[in-house]
Amino acid sequence: MKVNYLEIDGCNGRKISIDYRFKETQKSLIPIIYVHGFKGFKDWGASNLVADSFANQGFLFLKFNFSHNGVTPKNPLDFVDLEAFGMNNYLIELKELGIVIDWLEASELNIQFSKLAVIGHSRGGGITLLRSAQDQRIKNTITWASVCDFEARFPVDVSEWKSTGVQHILNGRTMQMMPLYFQFYQTFIDNKEILNIPFQSQNIKQNVIIIHGTDDQVVPFSDAEFIESRITKSTLVLIKNTGHTFGVKHPFKMNHLPNTMVNVIDASINFLSI
Repeated sequence: MKVNYLEIDGCNGRKISIDYRFKETQKSLIPIIYVHGFKGFKDWGASNLVADSFANQGFLFLKFNFSHNGVTPKNPLDFVDLEAFGMNNYLIELKELGIVIDWLEASELNIQFSKLAVIGHSRGGGITLLRSAQDQRIKNTITWASVCDFEARFPVDVSEWKSTGVQHILNGRTMQMMPLYFQFYQTFIDNKEILNIPFQSQNIKQNVIIIHGTDDQVVPFSDAEFIESRITKSTLVLIKNTGHTFGVKHPFKMNHLPNTMVNVIDASINFLSI
């Protein structure tokens, strides 16, 4: 297995950390870009085992950290840059997925770029759907436990948030109080049409597979059903008896994936093999 690491320029002078892996071969490989979710990062949980699973099946698998996700190149597993986290927003993530695609397209890697697939988990699924609606370089789109509507996840009353300029959310794993500055909401309102998943999903021309756990307590299964209803060429796959992260936790101690995550990977690979 060949694994490479690099950094490229992201938004606001911050860096996007990337790693990609593949099994060396003479044939050109189908590339997959993985998009992490909220309070996530490219090395969360069993991400490397997941990446290996795809690479072992003949794909080039790329995952990256959004520049404002709160981890840094020197501390890739800890939220040490809470200022960046607080200044993140959906528009930055949408742009940076495009930047990563730009880098991959311009690279000299031996890939079939015309068959580019993008996988997004949770909030990353929403970003993936929005990017697919505007970026025809994406051939196939895969969502894992994706949200269906960013606006619906904001509080109904934002007056206190606006007056204080910041609200804090508890990270139950690290027990950190993580800031979200009001710009997060204001940027969404200012760019509401381009960030409107229900509206933009109607513009998605790609083949889409929507994979969701039946016991997801973070993003309900109804979100998956709604996404399917908005996208013409979409297929919904439910994974029984599993939640938002398909049996994976962070930190991940095992050297093998839980069966539920194996099922997610198998469904994704079958979709890409059609």
